[in-house]
Amino acid sequence: MKKSISNSVLILISLIFSGCFIYNPSAEFVSQRYTNAISYFNTFYNAQRLFSEAEDAVIAAEKEYREIPNQTRPFVVPAAARSKFTSSIEKNSKILSFYPDSKWVDDALLMIGKAYYYIEDDVRAQRKFFELSAKYPGSDQAVEGQLWLGRSLLRQKQFDQAVSLLESLIEKTGTEYPEIAGAAAHELGRYYFSQKDYERSLKYYRLAMESVRDGSLLALIQFQIAQCYDLQGQFESAEQAYANVSDHDPGYTLLFNATLYRVKAIAAQRRFDEALESLNDMLNDTKNSDFYGSVHFEIANTLMAKGVPQEAIQKYIYVDTAFARTDVAARSYFALGQYFETVVPQYDSARVYYNKARSEFPSSVITAEAVVKSDIFNKYDLLRKDLIRFDSLLAYTIRKKSSDDSLAAATADSLKNTDTVAVSPQAKKTTGPVKKNTALRDSIPPIDSSAIKAQLQREQTFRQMTDSLQRSIVRTKFEFGGLFFVELLKVDSALYWFHEVIQKHPKSDFTPRALFTIAEIYRSLDPKPQQVRDSLYGRIIAEFPKSPYAQESREILGLPLIEAEKDPAVELFEQGERLSEENKFEQAIAAFRNVYAQYSASPIAAKALYTIGWHYENSLHNTDSALAVYKRIIVQYPATQFAVKVRPKVSEYESEMKRLEAEKLQLIEEQKKKELLEKEQREKPQPLQPDSLSTPQR
Repeated sequence: MKKSISNSVLILISLIFSGCFIYNPSAEFVSQRYTNAISYFNTFYNAQRLFSEAEDAVIAAEKEYREIPNQTRPFVVPAAARSKFTSSIEKNSKILSFYPDSKWVDDALLMIGKAYYYIEDDVRAQRKFFELSAKYPGSDQAVEGQLWLGRSLLRQKQFDQAVSLLESLIEKTGTEYPEIAGAAAHELGRYYFSQKDYERSLKYYRLAMESVRDGSLLALIQFQIAQCYDLQGQFESAEQAYANVSDHDPGYTLLFNATLYRVKAIAAQRRFDEALESLNDMLNDTKNSDFYGSVHFEIANTLMAKGVPQEAIQKYIYVDTAFARTDVAARSYFALGQYFETVVPQYDSARVYYNKARSEFPSSVITAEAVVKSDIFNKYDLLRKDLIRFDSLLAYTIRKKSSDDSLAAATADSLKNTDTVAVSPQAKKTTGPVKKNTALRDSIPPIDSSAIKAQLQREQTFRQMTDSLQRSIVRTKFEFGGLFFVELLKVDSALYWFHEVIQKHPKSDFTPRALFTIAEIYRSLDPKPQQVRDSLYGRIIAEFPKSPYAQESREILGLPLIEAEKDPAVELFEQGERLSEENKFEQAIAAFRNVYAQYSASPIAAKALYTIGWHYENSLHNTDSALAVYKRIIVQYPATQFAVKVRPKVSEYESEMKRLEAEKLQLIEEQKKKELLEKEQREKPQPLQPDSLSTPQR
């Protein structure tokens, strides 16, 4: 029997290899089914492998990212992981297309949705999660899909829908799927933390602690619980919560930060010596060598809080020098800027340190605020220098005029000593009587009209120059008031400069603006009796009846408005509005720009600039031009409502630009690392393969 089977096999093999094999449709069908099954399995296996490798890389990178508190740069998915997610999507999509009834379709849908989420394509991710929920409502994958859908909705800022979904998920899955319930609670804790609702954040973080099993994630959640206490000023609870981080499985960076923040909580309770002792112990531990800069910086902060500023300043300077071009150096410069701004008002020193802070480490947590502070104090320095320059030029112009007048007077006096009546030789020889009403030739000197014209021209030039300088001085003083009022929030200093305008330049165009601003300060920030405020409005009406601020004052006091002549600035502004209604935005902007150019002192000038910026932002979608206009409003009209409106936009835009720049730099760095690794692999000596060995000669 065995022999006959062997013979049959041999015959079959010989037929196959001899080319005489007869086609069998049934065998072909089985073979094709087998090939399809292998192809299907390989496709799914490769899709799953690529996805798992990419997700592991993201989880590791995100863990490292979250262990550092107060991150300014956004988390960026590594480039290599993005590439693998894209490949995984392609392979899983083939399974959905060619094998729609296979048992792994729900897995493929979940993987595709998560991959889209990781590469920040939330619209497609959301579509896949909905599809998964609709086709496989009872599957484990559908439950997990709801968690990821909630995360996607949060990122899309659909907060109400996301919160409702995640809360429902916690309620439904608390017992059956505790890990998913814990992850949902963690997401809600993070969301409320970002909204500064620390009580609700604590509620969900505690709920997450009950369900999460991952030790490293538990350590992170415990740290976030401590942060909630810290930010609410509950320093004793924060101290204990930071200490509890070590009960779980923190990475070393997170453990170090928990220890450092615990010491900060101790210092916040005014136990300065205990905090300093702990910080010095951290310096003595060589495991902390990568974080020595942070420890030294915290020592400086503690010394400053303790009330020994000179020691603190020395420590800050040490940090700036020893740890240059790092985050702690930038924060140290910023701390010095704050000291010289608020504790010992030396604005020149504050400006120097804020300028250093803004450029020391661009991705620092304080860079955005340092830029704002730097701009403020640079403007302060510019205004101060302008005021000195204008005062000097005015004094010089007056001295020169006085000198020129003295010279002219001296010249005139010297001419009086000469013969003012020129007598001809013939007249001297005449001895007879002179006829009545006959004037001697050349007895009256000719009038030099060109000299008179030159003198008048000099007088006019002098008046124009002094008027221009006086106006520049008044404008600078008014801008000083606006700087202190809006930017530095120093009301007393602002009032000083506004009173300078009123008292020393009572007839200036800026005087009614200064009076009106003081009245507004008294009404809001520095409340004064109604009688004081009303007297200021009354003074504007009495002394500057044609000023636009007089109309505003009448309206505030409830007095009837007067029918004034049509303000040309208002007419031009209304022309711009009509052009806007006709969707002629470029022409409208030109009209508004003319308002600003021709009537910069008018109250409507700031409104015209704001309208230009609004059209650039919303009608023409030119964000860069809008930003430039908004910045000009903040600089030139800081005390207006329009400056208040646009300042958050400018800050948000600049922060977004810094975020994108940081993301771009990170991608470039990752690409460089990838290229370096590939180069090292290419240059690495390859082992000789057996086939490459030459056959020895006989």
